[in-house]
Order: sequence, then structure tokens, then C-alpha cells
Amino acid sequence: MAETPDTETAEPGDPASSRADDAPAAGTPQEAAPPARGRTRTIVAAALGIVLSTALAAAVTTYLDVWGSSRSPVPAGQGLHAESEVWWDLTRDTKAVRTPGSVDVAKLEQEAMDADMALDGLVEADGTYAGMMRVRVTLMNFTKVPVSVTGVRARVTDEKPAPEGDLLSCGGAEGSTGITRLRIDLGASDTAAQEYDGEKAVGQYPTQEMQLAKQDEPAVFDIRVEAGDTTASYVLDVVYQQGTEKGRVVVDDGGKPFVLGPDEGDIDSAYRCDDSMTHWKKQP
Repeated sequence: MAETPDTETAEPGDPASSRADDAPAAGTPQEAAPPARGRTRTIVAAALGIVLSTALAAAVTTYLDVWGSSRSPVPAGQGLHAESEVWWDLTRDTKAVRTPGSVDVAKLEQEAMDADMALDGLVEADGTYAGMMRVRVTLMNFTKVPVSVTGVRARVTDEKPAPEGDLLSCGGAEGSTGITRLRIDLGASDTAAQEYDGEKAVGQYPTQEMQLAKQDEPAVFDIRVEAGDTTASYVLDVVYQQGTEKGRVVVDDGGKPFVLGPDEGDIDSAYRCDDSMTHWKKQP
């Protein structure tokens, strides 16, 4: 298509300007003046701005959608993602560690800031948490299709006799279970999570449907895991249904199984922290 030639505008004071200022004769129709160059450029610039703004908005929307539904380290194609944390409520729970040999408690007091850290350090060496532990599970649905959790079960991957050695414990003297609604007994024949109302067993978890409907909205719950007669390595299997498909997410302790041993049996010496959680007292 041939370009339309630009229309020049005469400067004031020149002959062309004087002729343009003359009024038309009566009865003679006046022709509309062609658009000026500046007006044409303004219209083109405005149109380009609208196009660029629309494209930028679309790009930002796409980026946010991808970012919001592709958070690492979620495996490709997996709608349900789980994370875990092992913890104790030391105002109510007894946190205990069983060691394969004797412990120099005087040295332990010098090296560790408090009893809680000392117990974790013993496990990092070669000890084993004993008696009970809490596993906090966080579930996240990274798809727009609702996910229903249909069951949680402990799967024991390895068992061995508890080592003969010392037992060190700290925290609530009674090991209260009242604050935990879900419990798993590794020594029971059925290791499915059971739901409790206080101390009364209600049924296998979940007794009511648990659904993760919104994208990226986490669901957090705690499970009290109680030891059996052996030192057990285990993982948690979270079974779910999404649409017509069923799936399972394996929850572990940062890439390795959870490990829990008994706090009873053949124990050489037992120690308990004092109220300040800085010193150890040998138990009779």
C-alpha cells in the first residue's frame, strides 16, 4: 500500500497562512482540514501503548501462575506434596534418647547448652530417640483438582533389638498424650493412625473427610508415634484420592526413615534432666 503523504502546515505570516485565514464565500461549503502530523503520531503512540500494556499484563499473569504452581522441590506430575518435622512439647512430653554405650554426663553438661540440644547431639552421634516422638506433617496440594486424604499409616522398613546402654530423658514427667489427636503405635498389629478425643479412641484416621481443595493451601497435623519393643525404622504413607485416581505420598525424615526405640528394657543407667534443663541426675 502506498504511503499517504504528510500534509505541511504553513507558518504564520507567510502567504499560505494569509490565504488560509480568508473566510470562504457565502454558500460555498468548507472542506474539512486533513489531520495534522502531531495528532497522527499521538494516535499511533497510544495504540502501541495499549498493545504493549496488554502484552505485559498477559506475560506477568502467566509468570505468576507458573510460579504459584511450580514451587521446588515438587516432583513433576505429583499433585500432593508432604513435608515433616520431628518435635516434642517438653512441657508435656518426655523426650528420651537411648545410647549404645555409657554416657559421660559431666562432659555432656560442658559441651551442650541445654538438655534438649544434648539429646539431639546424642542422636547425631549414634543414639536413638526412645519412647515417643511427634511428627508434624504438612500437606500441600499443588494442583487445582481437590485432593482427599483417605488414610495415614506407619510402614516399618527395618527392626532390630534395642541396644544395651544408657537412657537419658527430659521433659514432662507423665508423657501426656492429651494434646495429640492422632496416634500411631509401632508395637501394634495395625499401624494405621488412630484418631482420639482426649484419651478416647474415636476410630481410624480420618473419621471425617479431609480435603485439600485450594491450590497451594497447606494442611498441618501432628501425629504422636509410640515405640514398640524393638528399634524400628519407619516411614509414613499418606494415601489420597484425586478425582478418579488414587495415590500415595511417602513421608520420611529428610530423605531417611524415622527411627524410634523403646524406653524400657535392658538399660545400664538412666539419667533425667533437672528443672533448669542444664544438669543430669542419675535415676535409682
